[in-house]
Amino acid sequence: MENLSQTLIKNTILYIIVLICLILIVFFPRNADIAVSGRAATIEYGYKFSWKQYKENISNYVTNLVENKSLGYSRFERVTVEDEIKRYFPNSLKIIATAFLISLIFGLAKGIFDYRNRFKRKNLLGNGLTWLFQSIPDFFLVICIQWIIIFWIPSIKLFSQGNWYSFILPGLLVSIYPMMYISRITSLSISSQEGLPYIQVARSKGFSEERVLYKHILKNSLETILSHMSSLMIYILSNLLIVEYLIGYEGIAYRLFVAMGITKNITFGYHPMYESNLIVAIGVCLLITVISAQIIGFMIKKGLRLQ
Repeated sequence: MENLSQTLIKNTILYIIVLICLILIVFFPRNADIAVSGRAATIEYGYKFSWKQYKENISNYVTNLVENKSLGYSRFERVTVEDEIKRYFPNSLKIIATAFLISLIFGLAKGIFDYRNRFKRKNLLGNGLTWLFQSIPDFFLVICIQWIIIFWIPSIKLFSQGNWYSFILPGLLVSIYPMMYISRITSLSISSQEGLPYIQVARSKGFSEERVLYKHILKNSLETILSHMSSLMIYILSNLLIVEYLIGYEGIAYRLFVAMGITKNITFGYHPMYESNLIVAIGVCLLITVISAQIIGFMIKKGLRLQ
């Protein structure tokens, strides 16, 4: 087994490559040439790539980062990228932490339920329900639940960010697919332990099925489950993008859409505000979140081995 330092070195190299690719994509020249021609004043859009402009975009970012020790400014006057991260990222961290705990705890419980009832009628509520939620698009579930809450329980302001509990519902919405993902991994991991020698020995000693499952099978399955923490966090972050945008929750994902100019309408003579520096900073925050989930999974596995 790889130790923590080897894993961190390998993944750090991977994430550095990802970060470099992100910078190359974000700072790619994207200014279109707009012209008017003819009596009808027909608007014509054109684009011409410039290596010089590409190099200048990256050079200006690196120079500002090294010399000024700053990530730059946002679209708002005198508001730095650091200020925007401090404002929006904590809002999303509440959702991410909630979704992570729900996905892990209830995903494990659902996986055990699926395994124990795989040959029973309850399998419809087990593997059947897991398959159903994994098959339905996330955005469709979010829209349906949002519609039900708005029209059925309008008195509870679950979508208002002015309340302390405003992160709970988004956290639940974000956790739906990741929870089913962990459930599937748990069920398959436990099933793979069936028939192994140590299980047969435990049963031959007269141990109950409950003890065999929770004391032996589940403990050995946790290492496999915990190795998927990075994938779990990636699913959570991908759902975060959908949920924050659809319900208008002002977190880091929502701010990412704004920074990309997606919420702006393109009009003649106007280029959507594209905040390159902020997009890179948000990308770094999301990468750190994935790395943190991986470290948490590794530390739990290490703790289990020491027991």
